[in-house]
Amino acid sequence: MQATSLTLLKSNQEQGLLSYIKSVYGDIFSSECPFTEAEIDELSETNELLVYLPAKLTMQELCDLFGIRANVKFENETMIKNSMVSENQWFITSNSKTPELINETGLFAKRVYEDEGLHGMDFRRYLAFAAAFKYHFGEFPDQTYWCFLLSGSYDRSGVSMVGFDSNGVLSHHGWMRNFKAKYCGSRYIVIPPRIEILRSTKSLKRARRGNGSAEGKESSMG
Repeated sequence: MQATSLTLLKSNQEQGLLSYIKSVYGDIFSSECPFTEAEIDELSETNELLVYLPAKLTMQELCDLFGIRANVKFENETMIKNSMVSENQWFITSNSKTPELINETGLFAKRVYEDEGLHGMDFRRYLAFAAAFKYHFGEFPDQTYWCFLLSGSYDRSGVSMVGFDSNGVLSHHGWMRNFKAKYCGSRYIVIPPRIEILRSTKSLKRARRGNGSAEGKESSMG
C-alpha cells in the first residue's frame, strides 16, 4: 500500500511538472528534474517555486513565449550577461510577490546568498521565474519594485535591475551593486545539489534560505 502511495505521489508530481512546462514553453523536450520528490513536495511549506529554464533560449525568445513586454531592445543590448546559457536549468526560488532584502545593496544581498550556498538570478532566470510565478498565481511578480540580478552582470562592473511597472511592462536598468532603495530588493535561487538523482546522491542537502548554513554550497555553478 505504501509503495502504491509513493508511486501515485511521484506520478502526480511528474504530471504537475509536465503540465507546467507545456503551459509555459509548449511542446519542448525537458531534462529530468534533479530535485527529489521530497524536496518538491515541501515547496508549499517553504513558500518556494520550482522553475525550469531550457538551454539557449534568448531573452527575446523567452519574452515572446511568455507574452512579456519589455523596455529593452535585446538585439541591440550587448552588455547584459547571463550565466549557464548552454545548460538546461532547474532551480528553486521564493514565491514571494515582492523581492526580499529591500533597501539593502546588491553587494550585501550577494554576500548573504553566498554565505548560505545560494545564487542570484540573471535575466534569463528571472524571465523563467516570472513565467512560473504567473502560471501559479495569475500575475507577474515585482510590480512597481526593482530586483537585482546578482548572477548576471551589466557592462564590466554593473548589475541589471528589473521589475514590472504599473502597466505590466518589464523594465530594465543597468546600475551599480552598491545602490539601495526602499523599492529595490533581491531574489535567490537554489541550484540542485546533484546532477541527477541516484542512490548515492539522493541524500545530498539542498541550500536553504535563512538557515545560517552553507549546505549545498558544493553546487558552485551560476
